[in-house]
Amino acid sequence: MSLKNALFEIKERIINKQISHSEDKYIYELESKYTMNKGKLIFYFNFLMILYMKNAEFMNLASHSSKKINRKWTKDEIEFMFQYISERQEEGALNITEILDEIAQLINRGYQSVNYKYYSIVKAKEKKEIESTKYQFKTISHTEVPVISTEIIKDTPPVIPVENGNPAKDDDLLDILSGLITNVQQLPGIQLNELLRSLYQLTNMAIQNQEAVQKLASVKSESDLEKKTLQEKLVIMEQQLEQEKKRNDELQSEVKKFAKEIMAFNQLGDAAKIQNLKTYNQRLNYLIDGTGLVVRVTG
Repeated sequence: MSLKNALFEIKERIINKQISHSEDKYIYELESKYTMNKGKLIFYFNFLMILYMKNAEFMNLASHSSKKINRKWTKDEIEFMFQYISERQEEGALNITEILDEIAQLINRGYQSVNYKYYSIVKAKEKKEIESTKYQFKTISHTEVPVISTEIIKDTPPVIPVENGNPAKDDDLLDILSGLITNVQQLPGIQLNELLRSLYQLTNMAIQNQEAVQKLASVKSESDLEKKTLQEKLVIMEQQLEQEKKRNDELQSEVKKFAKEIMAFNQLGDAAKIQNLKTYNQRLNYLIDGTGLVVRVTG
C-alpha cells in the first residue's frame, strides 16, 4: 500500500499548500519513506499538482455560473487511472472496487463516475480486440498450390441446407435470417441497421405498388364490365329501334292502302256509294297499329 499512502500524503500537502520550492527533495524523501523506486512518484506528483490547479479554476468558474457545468474526463486522468490500477495490483491489491474508490478520492470525482469510465473503456478495448482477432487466415504453401489461398477457420457462417438444388423449405426461416444478420454484421463497411431500414422501405414501396396495381386492375375490370353492359344495352336498343321502324313501315303501308280505298270510294257516284257504304264502313272500322294489336276505329 506504499503507493496509496504516498499519493494521499501528496494530496493532503497540496490541499494544505505545504509544498515548498524543494519539490525534488520532498519527492525523494517520500520515495525513501515508502521504499519506492527512485523517480516513481514524479508522474503522480506533477499530475496531482496540475489537477488541483485546474480544479480550483473549475470551481471558481462554476461558482459564477447559474448553469451546472459538467467536468469532462481528460486524457491525463484516464492515463493516471490505469497506471495507478496497474501499479496497485503489482503491490498486491486485487480488489478493483477499492482501487477505483481510491482513484475517485485522489482526483476528486464520484465513485460512480470513475467506475463507469473504467468499465466503459475496458469494454470498448475488449470489443476492439475481439474484432481484430475474429478471423484467422491460413496461407497455403506455394509448393502445395500454385496460388496463395486464405481460409476462414473461426466463426464460419452457418450453411443453409439444400435439397435438389434449392434451399430447404422447412421451418428454418428464423435460422436463415439469424445467419444473414450475423454475416452482415461481420462484413466491414456495412451498417446492418441502415441495410434493414432500406429493405423495409423497399418492401413498403413494393406493397404500395402492388396495391396500386390491384386497384388499377379492379378499376379496369369495372370499366370493362360497364362498357360491356352499355354495349349490350345498345344492341337491345338498336334491335328495338329496328322493330319499331319495321312496324312503322307496315303501319304506313296500311294507312296508304286505306287512303287509296277512301279516295276510290269518294270517286263513286252517290248510288254506288250507298250500295258499297256498308262494306267500306266495316273495312275502315279496323286499323292494325305498330304493336300488332287491332285498334277499333269509330267512323
